[in-house]
Amino acid sequence: MMFKKLLPFLFLCFGFSTAFAQNIKYRSVNNEDLVYVLNNIEKTIEFTNDNQTLYIKVFVVSDPSGSANIPETDEITNTIYIATSEDGEAPEQHVYKLTSVYDPKIISWTKSSKQPQLVFSYGPADKRKKVTVSIALKQLQIKQV
Repeated sequence: MMFKKLLPFLFLCFGFSTAFAQNIKYRSVNNEDLVYVLNNIEKTIEFTNDNQTLYIKVFVVSDPSGSANIPETDEITNTIYIATSEDGEAPEQHVYKLTSVYDPKIISWTKSSKQPQLVFSYGPADKRKKVTVSIALKQLQIKQV
């Protein structure tokens, strides 16, 4: 009889002790490159191939003011980061960086279990170029269209 009264009390005590056991702390991140990237992300795109074994994230990040090197303007270029990750408990992961891309516009994704592709255009309005980026876990293939 005593056990029936004690059991709910023990569950109650255990529940409160685990709820208050976590002490959340923070620390400052001192990696200047990481701080810059996270504070200047303009666009994020996530993609999974058909059989969900390759996960891709694309981050378009603003470069500093004037990085387009166009006289008398503050126009910028962008850096495009492509992060790849396989599925699993300890996935292999890689990050690739396309630098100094002027005015990128993502046109499309091609979903393929063999080789997903990202198509984007870049450059000044009167001279835009198209690029296809084939994405694999361990490499990118870039082809001007």
